[in-house]
Amino acid sequence: MVDLPGISDDAFEASDDDESRGDGPGSSINLKKVAIVCGALAGVALLGSAVVYGPTVVRVTQQSDTTVSTPPQIGSFTLFSTEDATQTAEYVRDAVVTQVSLDKSVGAIYRDQNGPSEVRTVILVAGTGRIWKPERALDGAFKAVAGPDPGDAGVRNVHDVDAGELGGLARCGEIVDKDGSMSVCGWADNGSLGVALFPGRQMADAEKALLQLRPAVEKR
Repeated sequence: MVDLPGISDDAFEASDDDESRGDGPGSSINLKKVAIVCGALAGVALLGSAVVYGPTVVRVTQQSDTTVSTPPQIGSFTLFSTEDATQTAEYVRDAVVTQVSLDKSVGAIYRDQNGPSEVRTVILVAGTGRIWKPERALDGAFKAVAGPDPGDAGVRNVHDVDAGELGGLARCGEIVDKDGSMSVCGWADNGSLGVALFPGRQMADAEKALLQLRPAVEKR
């Protein structure tokens, strides 16, 4: 028998008479009562965990079949598949997956057929996985695209935006450096994450573009 601190072996040798008299000085510990109390406490702890984490587990399970792809055409956006574009998209994708654990991921560059050439490009990265904390995952993705330079200020003016019918969390902000500013938007739910860079595009236009791009890229 394993010795329990502060409890002698005699404590486990209770007679029926001892139990009938109740716990008094020198009487044994009622192991049955201890077991019942411990079981009740464990049940309360388990119930508390279910209340806190249950909804997240359900969402993760429901969104586990999410897929992402890069369609050749999304509205006025056309997939730009030159060698340079592919390398750039893969570079950004690699940066994101170093910060966020994803099972599968894609990177692509789209060109908007409308508007001036300086605002046509969109760099898009999306991936799927079991994402338990979407807000933390999106923060990590924003950190990745803001750049590794310690002098970078990260993504500024981050704010919530419309996530569309797919739900989850959607936010936009801006990256500011010596070359100017660039709008960045992203989404995260319990099954997917995406981030898009919009060089030269105004914030309002970037927010609208995200609502167009996401449902075409993410399916569940």
